Amino acid sequence: MRTSIQLKIVMIYLSVIMIVMMIIGTFIVYNIEERDYKSIQSDLQELADEIKVRLNWQTQKPNLEDIKSRINVIHVNHIYILTPEGKVDAGTNSELLIGETVKSEVVIRAINTKKPATAAIVHFANKNTGPKYTDHATPIVDPYTNEITAIIYVAANIARVYENMSEVIKTLAIGSIVAMGIAVLFGIAFSKMITAPIKQLTANAKKLAAGDLIKRMPIESNDEIGELTQSFNYMAIKLGHTMEAIISEKNKLEKIFEHMADGVMAFDREGVLIHTNSICYEMLGSLNMDHRFNYIFPKLGMKVSFEQLLKGGETVAAGEILEVNGRYLSMHFASYASAKDEPDGLVVVMQDVTKQQKLDQMRKEFVANVSHELRTPLTTVKSYTETLMEGAIENTELAMNFLSVMDKEADRMTTLVHDLLELSRIDNHQIQLNFKKLDLQKLVEETLEAQVIHIDKKGHKLIYETDGAKSYNIQGDQVRIKQVLHNILSNAIKYSMDPGTIHIKIFKGKDVAICIQDTGIGIPDQDLDRIFERFYRVDKARSRKMGGTGLGLSIAKELVELHGGCIKINSKVGKGTTVTLHFPISN
Repeated sequence: MRTSIQLKIVMIYLSVIMIVMMIIGTFIVYNIEERDYKSIQSDLQELADEIKVRLNWQTQKPNLEDIKSRINVIHVNHIYILTPEGKVDAGTNSELLIGETVKSEVVIRAINTKKPATAAIVHFANKNTGPKYTDHATPIVDPYTNEITAIIYVAANIARVYENMSEVIKTLAIGSIVAMGIAVLFGIAFSKMITAPIKQLTANAKKLAAGDLIKRMPIESNDEIGELTQSFNYMAIKLGHTMEAIISEKNKLEKIFEHMADGVMAFDREGVLIHTNSICYEMLGSLNMDHRFNYIFPKLGMKVSFEQLLKGGETVAAGEILEVNGRYLSMHFASYASAKDEPDGLVVVMQDVTKQQKLDQMRKEFVANVSHELRTPLTTVKSYTETLMEGAIENTELAMNFLSVMDKEADRMTTLVHDLLELSRIDNHQIQLNFKKLDLQKLVEETLEAQVIHIDKKGHKLIYETDGAKSYNIQGDQVRIKQVLHNILSNAIKYSMDPGTIHIKIFKGKDVAICIQDTGIGIPDQDLDRIFERFYRVDKARSRKMGGTGLGLSIAKELVELHGGCIKINSKVGKGTTVTLHFPISN
């Protein structure tokens, strides 16, 4: 049970007052009691001495009542003359009969010592526990024989002493109660002076602990409490600045974690998840997330031990690639230490390396495709050359046929190398574009004039229209725009089933757009996302047969984007493909 300091101060005050009053009361009672005892005993001694004088001058027994009345000792109750053996010879009270032996300690001491003896003072007694009388014995000794001839024994009732002590104790008790009451009042007032600022300090300390900012406390004194208040104000100011810095850093870190491209997870030393950012749920999937380390990663197929990772030092595992839901994740594990430099938990950083993996795969495919595209014509040229060298050159018709094939294969290799160099220049920003104001409608019509012979040869139907705008001006490089249009239109001509329909429309809105629609073989949905990849073909055998390199759409996309536009493709298998080119308007 908690005891307040205010109550403690009051209790200390009460304890001090009680102890002081007890000590002073004991001293007062002791001295008053001793004074009363000595007063009575002094009277007894004087009475005994008076009787002794009278016995020395009188030959007969003295009249004890007469002596008592003359001395006027009111509180003396008993006067006896005893024989040398301590038996009553005469007395003023009938409590002791004539001839009865007095067994009082003072009588025995007087007989033994032949000197006056007085009863000892009994301190701190009352009428119930203490003696009723105090007595005194004076022996009368014959100076010649040194023998006791008689003993004067007197006794007095000490009820008055007990009554005086009772009154004194009562007065002291009342005084103590009053003093304690005053002490309580002063203790409460004094304790409030001490505890009020302490309570205020405690309340403000709790606010600080809860993270609330407080106002500066007034300093009302120059004592230790004032110094404590001043120190607390200084601490509060410093703590406020520290808290603001911590909150700022916390908010900053939370924003950083939340907007990081990497997933971050933190586990405590028990393997319980204590922090994560939203990207982790996207990377791992909500179904794989849990609050336990030993549930999340084993479920993903990783054979890792939390205990070993925790004890393994700074970076215990890094760069391990994990495939989850079609993503490639690079996992990094690192333990962090507590203030005592002991392992306190584990941090997991997940990097999405899907793009890098796909780019690496595309690079491998690119190398393989280039090798394959070059190997086929080179093999053809090589075999035909060997055949000619072995004698086929003598057959003029066969030789010309072989040379025609070799010429086509050389053109194919030239086209391939040219496209590769074109892409290389685009990637390295080495391509030079001659931007000027162009009429896109005029460029489309010129491209159609160049391609109309191929359209007629294939037996396709051409539909060409515009939305009736006054102009279709853009900023661009005429040669490159025509290159893009030739590429898209030639694909539409080649991949449309004979006879087919090619529909070209120019329209103007927020930008200038050209829509080229064919009734060709179409592109499957799973291939649409990869149609602009280099060397990617939907039907590799057919594309190669038609002379395609798989680079035309990649070049077209790069060139359109260099003009600030975009290219979109919609297609359905067996129904055809629609390619839309968008270019910014030039006023």
